[in-house]
Amino acid sequence: MRNRNQWQHRHDGVDSMQIAMQYVPWQHWDQVYCPEEGLNYGTIFPELNKPFYGKGACRR
Repeated sequence: MRNRNQWQHRHDGVDSMQIAMQYVPWQHWDQVYCPEEGLNYGTIFPELNKPFYGKGACRR
């Protein structure tokens, strides 16, 4: 069994890596839903209305 102190000085390079990167395009206000529809869909932008139908891409 290893001693806890043996792991304190371990350096595997992840300290200098970024946690994540993002891509966030500008949202254009071309067409928007009315407030009632936006509340129902969870977004006021039709191009972001991507319903989830509960099916995955993995085969079982």
